[in-house]
Amino acid sequence: MKTDTKLYSLKDAVREVKSGSHITLGGFAHSLAPLAFVREMIRQDISDLEVTAMGEAWAVDMLSGAKALKKVRMSNFMFEGWGRCRNFSRAVEEGEIEVEDYSHFGITNRMFAGSMGIPFIPVKTMSGSDIYHERSFEKNNKFVDYTCPFTEEKVLLVPKVEPDVAIIHASRADVNGNVQLYGISSTLEVAAKSAKKVIVTVEEIVEEEIIRKQPELTILPSFLVDAVIHLPYGAHPAGMYKYYDYDSDHINLYIESTRTNEKFKEYMEEYIKGTENEIEYLEKIGLKQLLSLKADPYYGYSLHNRGEVLQ
Repeated sequence: MKTDTKLYSLKDAVREVKSGSHITLGGFAHSLAPLAFVREMIRQDISDLEVTAMGEAWAVDMLSGAKALKKVRMSNFMFEGWGRCRNFSRAVEEGEIEVEDYSHFGITNRMFAGSMGIPFIPVKTMSGSDIYHERSFEKNNKFVDYTCPFTEEKVLLVPKVEPDVAIIHASRADVNGNVQLYGISSTLEVAAKSAKKVIVTVEEIVEEEIIRKQPELTILPSFLVDAVIHLPYGAHPAGMYKYYDYDSDHINLYIESTRTNEKFKEYMEEYIKGTENEIEYLEKIGLKQLLSLKADPYYGYSLHNRGEVLQ
């Protein structure tokens, strides 16, 4: 429930995302993914969503399996080390989801333009590629050829994108919404700043004095953030640098479940819709497994996935 701070419960924060919304999500490869929030979206049957994201495979694949997506602007969705995102690929192949394909830099610059409040931005990426020639639902709005009036160089103008809601997972925040992150941020800040509303899940809630001691870690100041949710292990089965590593055992289980729609329905009934909340989800994973993922304070990662390398 909302208080006089920016702290929300997970259920209340998810209610801020309506079916039919245009959203963007943080995350890259097997880290930073706001998957606790995504699972609650599925529990609440939020659907008919439009997504703009840079490489955010986890959330998109999970929402695809739940039949919650209609349009996706994307760049290179895959599970690194595991292969294709089968739920997403199958939904695209069966015509359930419309897709517009961009390079990482191309889609990021659309969000960058939105974050700066300018209508477009010039780029050179994608020119002459299949991404340039293949157009889906943005036939007349993907980009425009342009000649620079100063140098006569050929560029593409990509239009701004301004999602209704940005959903990201970060390391810690205070109750006012000042958000900090350890390690590489990917495009979290750009995605958040491009959106009309920003919802952040975090591993820790700390005092403002703690935030002030390390201002270099702050990726979003409080005035840009609308809601903060305290969600330890909120990225699982992806990982969070300095907190826990990705869960390769559960990733194997998840990937196997995506081989067919029927198998994924079983997965959802077991781990998402069959759980009342994230506490029940984590109980399914088990304390022993979660503790095995805890990050080594020196390396920032656990020994769960890297034991052989460190021996």
